[in-house]
Amino acid sequence: MTLIETLEASTLAEHLRRSRWTYPLVSSGHIAGIALLFGTVVPMAVTSLGDRRAGRATIRALRPYAVSGLVLAAGCGALLFIAQAGDYVGNRWFQAKLALIALALANAAWHLRAGELSAPAALASLLLWSAALVAGRMIGFS
Repeated sequence: MTLIETLEASTLAEHLRRSRWTYPLVSSGHIAGIALLFGTVVPMAVTSLGDRRAGRATIRALRPYAVSGLVLAAGCGALLFIAQAGDYVGNRWFQAKLALIALALANAAWHLRAGELSAPAALASLLLWSAALVAGRMIGFS
């Protein structure tokens, strides 16, 4: 049995597929995490494109919420993945979403090391997270 087959055959995956409430609640958690993440990334990036000092203050204030949104979205997303791992792993939109998230996280790590969000990094953040959001939505249409 492959790892993907093992994940799909797990008791947790089976519960997610059969439960009337668990899968919708996990899906809602995923959406709430995305909203929290995206809802903090946008003001951090937009503010950083304008006034640098205001950008640093905004980032300091919103970063914990962005991290919380990321953790919630990723945790719930992992649960959604195991319920239909075989379908997702071969889906080009899912692959694109993961690649875009990896790039967005690398961009975030880079600007954390630099101590501030430069204009190019802010623009990259807006574009990468937006593209990841679109790619994630497209999974349902493929």
